[in-house]
Amino acid sequence: MPKKFRILFLSSLFIAAPIFLMRSAFAADAPGGLTGQAVDRGMTLWQLIVAGGSCMIFLGIISATGVASIIYHFINVKPEKLTPPDFTQTLLFLLEKKEYDKAISVCEQQPNMISAIALKGLAKLSKGKIVVEEAIQYEGKKMTEKLWQNLGYLGDMAVIAPMLGLLGTVLGMIQAFNYQAFKAGIVKPIPLAQGLAKAMITTAFGLIIAVAILVFYSYFRGKISTITLNAERASSEIVQEIKK
Repeated sequence: MPKKFRILFLSSLFIAAPIFLMRSAFAADAPGGLTGQAVDRGMTLWQLIVAGGSCMIFLGIISATGVASIIYHFINVKPEKLTPPDFTQTLLFLLEKKEYDKAISVCEQQPNMISAIALKGLAKLSKGKIVVEEAIQYEGKKMTEKLWQNLGYLGDMAVIAPMLGLLGTVLGMIQAFNYQAFKAGIVKPIPLAQGLAKAMITTAFGLIIAVAILVFYSYFRGKISTITLNAERASSEIVQEIKK
């Protein structure tokens, strides 16, 4: 399967998973139901969203943002794209031969993380080798930190999603028990169960979104660790070749 189709498939699954899981849960065991027909058919997607309350809006935003971030990482965060080994070997060969003009030309023609780091250093050649080394180290650190920062946003979504879900649940429970409180102490199990079921919708959605995001977060964390190691190794070798 082509990579673009795999990305679209994973993204669609990421969006659709909460919908199908929640529909299955309510279809299998509806707590008294909003109506007799709703119990038989299960709740529709729109009924789930409406029942979840305003917190579902924020969960939807997090879900959409998470999908966008995942697609971005699939397309851009690749060791072979950011730290290509063939390019690194060619660059080191040119630096070993002291062909700095050719090295600059190669870096400008093939934009990637290694070329950006090398260009920063080669631009400082006239200022001495110490300045070159500092420029290379600074640029390498800045670029790797940017990768980790972008991944951190994905991790933040995984933390915020279940918290929003819990907030929606607490608000739903308060609403359900307030309804009972105004009934002169008469507890009606069916309305109470319906209210609590509605309250749990946001928690379920939040947890499903968070679990899905964490899976991709762990995957991209491994990719970025590899990229960081490759960039550090290449930066060190570039500095050594320039210092010779």
